Amino acid sequence: MPYSLKDIQWIQSQLRAEHIGREIINYDSVGSTNDIAKRLVGESDKEGSVILAGSQTQGKGRLGKTWYSEENVGIYLSILLKPSLPPEQIAQITLVAGVALVQAINEFSRVRTFLKWPNDILLNGKKVAGILTEHCQDGAHSGVILGIGINVNHARFPVSLQHIATSMAMENGETFERLPLITFLLNHLDQEYRSFLNKGISPTVDQWNLNSDMFGKHISLTQGAQTFFGTAMNLDKEGQLVILIDDGEKIAFASGEVTLME
Repeated sequence: MPYSLKDIQWIQSQLRAEHIGREIINYDSVGSTNDIAKRLVGESDKEGSVILAGSQTQGKGRLGKTWYSEENVGIYLSILLKPSLPPEQIAQITLVAGVALVQAINEFSRVRTFLKWPNDILLNGKKVAGILTEHCQDGAHSGVILGIGINVNHARFPVSLQHIATSMAMENGETFERLPLITFLLNHLDQEYRSFLNKGISPTVDQWNLNSDMFGKHISLTQGAQTFFGTAMNLDKEGQLVILIDDGEKIAFASGEVTLME
């Protein structure tokens, strides 16, 4: 079933957030929650607004990929933030969201999930959730759209995704109530976001490193036409991924597409 007015009222009654969830705009189905959130960038009173949808017909992933958004089984939402930050720190919000998201899922999942840099959450080695951060400008107004997708009660995926995607239900052998997970996520994300604004990225990086199992593993990282092979070491103090390249050099990457090697 789509989210009802009663569902939205319950979520809002449970929120203890300062920034996030002041307004929850609910749709049965949209093309993309991120696209809906972009329309609010020019409105100064909309920071913290949450766009929540029962399904998406054109859900977005990183690098032009799509996010499979089956009707009423997953969580598909976007949040509008308006931080006063230099451009180089905007990307760090993805890490902030990752910490909140992995801890929210682990609050409910019996099988632990882990972070994969920069924006994925893995469950038994497959993607269970992801984050898409977009920096938007509308005239004199700017904002950050934080899109989050969680595979909660999906029972199956298209053949093209079966080797890389999973759901909380498939790995735990049970279904989950979405409303408590949404509430926990929004409250925890607000807490992590306020910490980031007040203390910088360092506490987030510490938590990120603790919630990832990719370190010590052999990976590839692709930037444009160039691919690097090496061992993932850790995130540095700026949130960059440090890789010990196979030739012995250590390099810190601010962006890239990571693949865990078998």
